[in-house]
Amino acid sequence: MKMKKIAILVLFVSILTIGSTTILTPRAFTNEIVPEPPETKGITLTIVTRHDTTITTKFKTEFLASQIAQNYGITGMSFLQATTDTGWQALLSDPARGVDLAWGGGPALFHTMKKWGMLKLIDNTTLIDFINDHCPDVIAGAEMKVNDSSGNFWYVANAISSFGFTVNHVVLDQYGLDVPNTWEELASPAYYINPTVPAISMGDPPLTTSNTKIYHIILQAFGWEEGWSVLTRMAANSKIYPGSVDTRAAVVSGEVAIAMTIDFYGVIAKRENENTEYIIPEGQSIVNGDPIALGVNCDNLAAAEAFMQYLFSEEGQTVWMMQGLDRLPVNEDAFQTPYGQTRTDLYTAYNETIVNEGIEFNETLAAEYLDSTIYYFHQTLVESHGLLRKAWGEMVTQLRDGTINESYYEQLVDELTEVTMTEAEALACNDQYVEDDDFSAQKDSEWRAFASAKYTSIINQLAPEDTPFQMMPVFTSLLFIAAITIILRKRRK
Repeated sequence: MKMKKIAILVLFVSILTIGSTTILTPRAFTNEIVPEPPETKGITLTIVTRHDTTITTKFKTEFLASQIAQNYGITGMSFLQATTDTGWQALLSDPARGVDLAWGGGPALFHTMKKWGMLKLIDNTTLIDFINDHCPDVIAGAEMKVNDSSGNFWYVANAISSFGFTVNHVVLDQYGLDVPNTWEELASPAYYINPTVPAISMGDPPLTTSNTKIYHIILQAFGWEEGWSVLTRMAANSKIYPGSVDTRAAVVSGEVAIAMTIDFYGVIAKRENENTEYIIPEGQSIVNGDPIALGVNCDNLAAAEAFMQYLFSEEGQTVWMMQGLDRLPVNEDAFQTPYGQTRTDLYTAYNETIVNEGIEFNETLAAEYLDSTIYYFHQTLVESHGLLRKAWGEMVTQLRDGTINESYYEQLVDELTEVTMTEAEALACNDQYVEDDDFSAQKDSEWRAFASAKYTSIINQLAPEDTPFQMMPVFTSLLFIAAITIILRKRRK
């Protein structure tokens, strides 16, 4: 009995000893809070852009899966859309937004952002060396990089485009129209089909950046007066669409024979309808670099620079060529990647583009009268488009049937295409037009009234019996027109 008690005592002491050893093990202190390794929060890049969601979604997917994004801990990309200069300024100037990058929208927009102090100088020498190794200084006469006096970059192009038109050969043949090669051909009477069938689709400039660039190319290629003459007669042969996508879709569907398009819309059109073809006007286009820059309030500098490096690598440049984007890279080596070698169509377009002898285009000038020209076009060629088509239709029809002679026709062309705003006035009033709503409303009214009056005058001369019918909508819809104008301006702001 005594031995049994001793055994129990020994067992009890052993259990306590084992227990005390277990208790001394840190894992057993369940009430102690053991700190976890610090959580690594991923970086989200914030980017203001005019690129559509097709582009931003594809680049987001490809970049976040890349090794460089993983190396820098970049796990997200947030894209902020703004269509106007003032919209970009509001986003880039807000420290709370911390916009890291400005991407896409054309050189004129980036010129304005630089002028307004919205961009941050690119001064990372490693990044600059990488860009220099992967991006030419000039392509087809167009500067790809905008430098300061020290050679540092403010912005640099990462894709290129040309501007022209896409034709539908079936529709051209249907109406006996020749394949055009120049802008002025599109302004000729030959491309007026009839009152109900337009030959051309053009985009309303407040709603399409690419078509606006085309109109500025024409103004600079022909000079102010003749440029507006070409634009007016082109619009008279056209139907006006609310944006570049609708403009392109019209030539694909066969609604029109010719559409104003940027090159990659021509590539997309060809894929959707094999009877279409993209044409660069002979000696009358430009190559445009699509820029990227650091935002003045960049919060994630290293990560933003990493994305820029990715864009200029063969990997990033290849994304531009993927189906649905169909853009031309600035780095020709991208065509030697496995995917690039499959895009022989784009390589052909690339080689045609880089040898294009276009006009000498002044980006500064285009930026400085951007809004005044956009809305002058809108008020004189879009809001009064019905009257323009009617006046032009009477002119062409009566010239064709001999009712009027060539001399009288040329006199009417001068009247039809008269411009009420000089280039100097467009430059002088641009900033006030943007900043002063009362001033812009006054100019809109003046431009609209001027256009309506000259078109009505021609109709009066050639078909006076039609004038009352045509004038009635002008006087009864002033409030509607004013409302639409305000909405369009707000969309740009």
